[in-house]
Amino acid sequence: MSAPPPSSTPPGSPSAPREVVLALDSGRSWRKSKRPEEDCLRLSTMGVVLECERLLRQPLRLGIGTISVGCVDPGPARAHSGDGRFPILRRLGPTAVVPRSEGIEGWLWTGAGGSGLTTLLDEDEAPNAALVFAKPLGEDVIERAFEPEFVTALAARSPLGAPVMHGLLFRVADALAAERAFARFNLERPLTDREVPPTLRRSLPTDRSADPIVRLGGDERAAARSIAPPGLG
Repeated sequence: MSAPPPSSTPPGSPSAPREVVLALDSGRSWRKSKRPEEDCLRLSTMGVVLECERLLRQPLRLGIGTISVGCVDPGPARAHSGDGRFPILRRLGPTAVVPRSEGIEGWLWTGAGGSGLTTLLDEDEAPNAALVFAKPLGEDVIERAFEPEFVTALAARSPLGAPVMHGLLFRVADALAAERAFARFNLERPLTDREVPPTLRRSLPTDRSADPIVRLGGDERAAARSIAPPGLG
């Protein structure tokens, strides 16, 4: 028997297509999937593909440039009303943000306030992964991909009466694998007030506003107070 001809792009070659598949944690979601094991998020250099049979008429396909931030905030599917997921930091510059320890600008999701983003879960379930879009998805894209019943419910929550999506919140079965995948495709970035406008933020009574003042300590504080000798000032 003759051997098949060699592939033009061997699996191990740099030019071979690479894809990461993240299984979704369906839980008790909005509509049950007939094949929940096939609900997943596919990531590659070509883009992102969401497959969720209970909500989608066809897979939602988005280019990598459509995604502003992909982030993971591990936690159980059951959360208290005082819990928050995906803290929003204050950005100071292109690469500088105020550390979370110095306060935050809000949350993408809270147990009491839900989220301004579209959630692919029941109201009492907490997400552990998020995709924030660089630009909201328009009505044509949403109606083409999502089930009519879901589109109607989404439009009813929109101030303008038309369905719009600023991002997606969902649960993945393996949060660590999702975090690695987002980093691999350069989607894991700090989630800041630049990506999330005030209307999409949620707050908790225990929140502390971000403080942009840099606090020096130890040798740095002493250096900041020191006075140069004469002739060296």
